Amino acid sequence: MNPIFIIIPFLIASLGSLFLKTEKQVGRINLFFSILGGGALIFYALPFGLHIRGKEISQWWLMDSFSALLVFLVAFIYIVTTIISTRYIGHEYEEKIINLHQYKLYFALFQMFVLCMILALATNNTLVLWLALEGTTLFSTFLVGLYRKKTSIEAAWKYMILCSTGISLGLVGILLLGYGAHEAGLSGENIFSIHALMESSQAIPHDVIKLAFIFLFIGFGTKVGLAPMHNWLPDAHSKAPSPISAIFSAILLNIALYAILRFKFIADSAFSDPSWTNNLFLIFGFFSIILSALMMLIQTNYKRMLAYSSIEHMGLILFSLGLSPIGAMAAVMHMIGHTFIKSTLFFGAGEILIQWKSTKVEKIKNMLMRARYTSALFILGILAIIAIPPSALFMSEYGMFSQAIAIYPILAIIIFIALGIIAYAMLALTINMIFATEKIEDNIEYKKERWNITHTIMTVELIIVAILAMWFTTSGGINIINNIVKDFLFIK
Repeated sequence: MNPIFIIIPFLIASLGSLFLKTEKQVGRINLFFSILGGGALIFYALPFGLHIRGKEISQWWLMDSFSALLVFLVAFIYIVTTIISTRYIGHEYEEKIINLHQYKLYFALFQMFVLCMILALATNNTLVLWLALEGTTLFSTFLVGLYRKKTSIEAAWKYMILCSTGISLGLVGILLLGYGAHEAGLSGENIFSIHALMESSQAIPHDVIKLAFIFLFIGFGTKVGLAPMHNWLPDAHSKAPSPISAIFSAILLNIALYAILRFKFIADSAFSDPSWTNNLFLIFGFFSIILSALMMLIQTNYKRMLAYSSIEHMGLILFSLGLSPIGAMAAVMHMIGHTFIKSTLFFGAGEILIQWKSTKVEKIKNMLMRARYTSALFILGILAIIAIPPSALFMSEYGMFSQAIAIYPILAIIIFIALGIIAYAMLALTINMIFATEKIEDNIEYKKERWNITHTIMTVELIIVAILAMWFTTSGGINIINNIVKDFLFIK
């Protein structure tokens, strides 16, 4: 596939957002090109994900079942986020929270942000991968600071500085790996070709690969939000517009993890043994889960609560990847389920923010009465994210624990307790928001919430999550997940 056909719809939508004169025109062009571009990406990615087509490899292009899975997830979330953005950002424009310039800037940056994520997934060149990840940081920084308030600007600066520093460390790792590839006899563009590095990994000096992977892991791990490199994540998620928070948690973290996994395959293949990288994954995954459990107990902001939940789930995915091939299958299941559930929750958070103009839990009163649809869907999303059946995460966490308890029983027990703490904290905050009532003297007659497009999308995503839970138990589902794992995991 010619990459230009992917780039054009995003560029037209982005430039159109800047030059069109009214917010309705901007909304329409973004809806049109998101459905067109996102639909084309889904149509292109599905045959690879289902193994109907084999790998597609060229000098600049790499598409296999793993990258196709993530392209599919990005495309789906891109489409629904655009639809919700027209309502959410449109409401903020009508309420004069943002002006027309900010409205247009939001969609222009949003399109470029998503384009960079797609390029990161589809490239066969490590330098282009790095540029795309840095591009996601640059474009999304302005989205975090969209409201131009002191707190949002501080969050944007923190995000840009920490993530750019991390990505810079990743560049050092890429250059070191390129040096090692040159020493191994590769030349020209091949020293930065992901496929060529995979094919020639055993000829690269092991010391160079180890040093390069440490830089890459810490650098891109910052973008994933792993502890202790996570500091940017809660602030950026809580201050960004809610649709952007959904993009951050549901897909951006996956993209950074994807980059790490591509280099993990190279390192594991070079050593003919995944144990060295697995140990790194286990350590950082474990501490990310523990940190989330401790921080969740002191949260008073529902968007920060969801942000720490994202750190928890990235930790779970990383820990699962460090266990075994079966653990890696559970990790892929978890990645898919988390994408749909976390986007649902941030979409719901956006509806709450529209109603109450606050992210503080203590400010949310009479939610069940004032926002009955949002209340019902949000609590269902919380139950799904803490892996209550029929959530897809129940199946993935069951797979993870079945492996962990056999290999690292003490760690498995500690993680189980941590997940219990997280579940308690999230349920307590959510129940407090939904059932807390205002004082009598503060009671005001409010219009009952009407069903809207956000509720429809949240419902569809929750249904998908329940269907996935069943599909993960079928032979067809297991085979597809197994094939995806083989495309990014070195297995003896």
